[in-house]
Amino acid sequence: MPDQIRTAVVGAGYFGRFHANHYARNPRAKLVAVVDTDEARAHAVGTEFGAEPLTDFRSLIGRVDAVSVAPPTPLHYDIARELVEAGIHVLVEKPLTDSFATASALTKLAEERGRVLQVGHIERYSSAYRTLAEAIVGPLYFESYRIAPWKNRGVEVDVILDLMIHDIDMIIGLVNSRVDSVDAVGTPVLGSKVDIANARITFESGCVANVTASRVSYKTERRMRVFARNHYLNCDLGEGRIFGYRLRGDPMTEGLAAISTETYEIPKQDSLANEIDAFLDCIATGSKPLVDGHAGAEALRVASMINDSIEEHLRKVQAAPDARSAG
Repeated sequence: MPDQIRTAVVGAGYFGRFHANHYARNPRAKLVAVVDTDEARAHAVGTEFGAEPLTDFRSLIGRVDAVSVAPPTPLHYDIARELVEAGIHVLVEKPLTDSFATASALTKLAEERGRVLQVGHIERYSSAYRTLAEAIVGPLYFESYRIAPWKNRGVEVDVILDLMIHDIDMIIGLVNSRVDSVDAVGTPVLGSKVDIANARITFESGCVANVTASRVSYKTERRMRVFARNHYLNCDLGEGRIFGYRLRGDPMTEGLAAISTETYEIPKQDSLANEIDAFLDCIATGSKPLVDGHAGAEALRVASMINDSIEEHLRKVQAAPDARSAG
């Protein structure tokens, strides 16, 4: 491996531009090219960060060691598969692909070829997630809310793959147990795919998570509450603040003195910079990514369970008689 890892970005849209920026700034990487089927966009981002603009990702083969794959989700699998087959390490923006089957196939291929496959679940590389992972012991119940106003970006997939999958992946990582069952509701509102959803996720450990995601809210909010025996944490992921309560004694005899308040200082960090630096480190050292293909595929398995439950619920709603016409 050369002193600098030769890198490129496929997909010069909103997230792809950020990836290009971080490769250009990271001393361990050399940004060789930016690829987009829109020639003008490839040229604009490539020029901004001193990289060659290209319109065909296959032009990267033989010229780079590692690539961030950041086009629309339905294109992830085909692009990443060809790059891995060519011996290139890949960091694929979340979700890994648009189905559990293709995610599993890509994971198997990367392992067979000995290539790093990392998934861009950016929340796992945040200082807030690291703090939660260190603080939480034996979680019993999660509540998470990830809501945002409507945007045209990301609507080629439903809100589960667009927004909720962040929290699915985070909670799976924090619980460290396989998901057993899901009960979910949701509906399209402004687009053709589900725009708001709520899922109750039960793990084999007995932990339960109530997860809500919406892209038709009037505000942006990313919050997570965690309940464990004798411990409660409230995390504002948007603001990077965590506070909570911990039982230190017997509240029946000591009252409020038995309950201590905790505030966690969350260092200000660039989560994407952490994610890309971790990717480069895995390539250089051969270590396993924090969010590898198996983790990305498991998040998609649970997302699929949620979608199946929503579809079943919608069928029941559509089949039910209209209450307005009854009686």
